[in-house]
Amino acid sequence: MKDTRYIVYIGLLAGLLLLLVLTKDKQYDWRVTYAHEDKNPYGTYALNKLLPSVIKDSVKNSYQTIYELKDSISRENIFVLSGSFGPGKEDTETLLNHVEAGSHVFISADYFYGSFADTLGLETSDSFFEGESAFTQTDTAKLHFVSPVMDSTNVFPYKRNNIHNYFNRLDSISATVIAKNDFYQPVSIRIVKGKGSIILNCTPMIFTNIYLLNEQNHHFVSTLLSYLPKKTTRRTEYYHLGRMEAATPLRFILTTEPLRWAYYISIIALLVFMIFEAKRKQRIIPIIKPLANTSLEFVATIGSLYYERGDHKNIAEKKIQFLFDQIRTHYLLNLHQRDEGLAFALAKKSGVPEQTVRNLITIINQVSAKEKISASELTDLNKAIEKFQLKK
Repeated sequence: MKDTRYIVYIGLLAGLLLLLVLTKDKQYDWRVTYAHEDKNPYGTYALNKLLPSVIKDSVKNSYQTIYELKDSISRENIFVLSGSFGPGKEDTETLLNHVEAGSHVFISADYFYGSFADTLGLETSDSFFEGESAFTQTDTAKLHFVSPVMDSTNVFPYKRNNIHNYFNRLDSISATVIAKNDFYQPVSIRIVKGKGSIILNCTPMIFTNIYLLNEQNHHFVSTLLSYLPKKTTRRTEYYHLGRMEAATPLRFILTTEPLRWAYYISIIALLVFMIFEAKRKQRIIPIIKPLANTSLEFVATIGSLYYERGDHKNIAEKKIQFLFDQIRTHYLLNLHQRDEGLAFALAKKSGVPEQTVRNLITIINQVSAKEKISASELTDLNKAIEKFQLKK
């Protein structure tokens, strides 16, 4: 009855906990991830669905550097979305060579620095705390296009604390401003290089779920992305998320499908072998020592006890009695009736010379007739018995 009561208490507590979990407000993850599979406010799940429809082709997601992708991207578009973009010298050279060969690159980041920014002669700044506008600006920032072929009067609102970067230095003569903020500062530019072009944007937050799904802001993003030609686009998330792959020494095996399957099959086969091998083999049988035969030790102990007490007659009687039992068992003769024919019959059945048998019977008769015997007489009796037993 007590056990049932405890089970009821635990069940009620579990039900209460489940009710609290189901009724509490949903908690969002407000981290800025820009991850293509992330449905939280600052993920880019919606962009991942929108991008193929804009470029009219497939989008391949990757977590590798541009340098690592150089042998597999051919003339594909490259799309990068990150909090900051400052690739190394090798990445920069690979990217620029890729563009000059006729490809197109779209990069959106709050800050550009390092070899890439120095090569293109560009710099980004933050307008959030600049000059007197820091005290007069509203909470809403507005972006608009400046190209004559687009509607420059249409504005797209965003929260200012997420949209406050701009390009403050554009040394490249081939840079064309595409869009500006409400302070008429450029936020999106296009740089023609060789046969291709680079589209740069310094407000990456506009591509996140929370802003892309707000009102008509998807039109602004779609228009920016339309600068990419209609062909396969490779999106790398390395510059914001890093390598989202296993950090194990088996990385090469796990990232190569045939080797990965071979590895998994080997592990499964090994486990199956261990299971069946364990069932097939018998457990180790422990070695049990046999019980020691202490009869001889017991006899020796009792004999020593009688000998030390000097009770030779008692020992002699026991040896004679034991000899009589043996003869009665083996030869069916009764030595208690020691007549003239007994020695002859015992010699015939045992194969012992008749004279030896007669000497034995004589000694037995002498010992039995005395109340006490000496140690020498006991020794003579024992020798006679052993002589009879050895000659059988």
